[in-house]
Amino acid sequence: MSDDAAAYLRLEGAGGNNSEYVTQDGNGDQLEIDLTDSNDNFSGEDPNGVNPDAVTQIDDLFVIQNQGTQEVNVGLTKSGSDTSLVTFYATDSTTSSPDRYDTGNDGTVTLGSTDATLGTGDSVTVSMEIDTEGQSISSGTQILNSVTVDADAT
Repeated sequence: MSDDAAAYLRLEGAGGNNSEYVTQDGNGDQLEIDLTDSNDNFSGEDPNGVNPDAVTQIDDLFVIQNQGTQEVNVGLTKSGSDTSLVTFYATDSTTSSPDRYDTGNDGTVTLGSTDATLGTGDSVTVSMEIDTEGQSISSGTQILNSVTVDADAT
């Protein structure tokens, strides 16, 4: 994730059950999500990546908040060899459905193909889905290199 030098956009781990996957919590200009066994945040068994030929959903990983003075459209750009396998879903606080991955909900958008519009002080919680079904992904394959969060004033 790229930083916002003027701090108009806040990226921070959401806390909760999946906080161990967030290894740099917006400090040092980046937020990092680590699903590998090199992640030292786990007190129990270390993660070993995602399951092959499966859909992995990780709820409520991080929060994006507009700390600026005007409304912004927030999106993201992914880079890596298998970017189509990873989808980020942004859910705002008005969503009543517990399904964070249902874009039929009024408050859920797929970041990267649709922007989330954030008013001043508004935020969205971002969840991630990795779909390796029918893919020939071998152990140790890095699916994404980076994700850049973009914000443009409306």
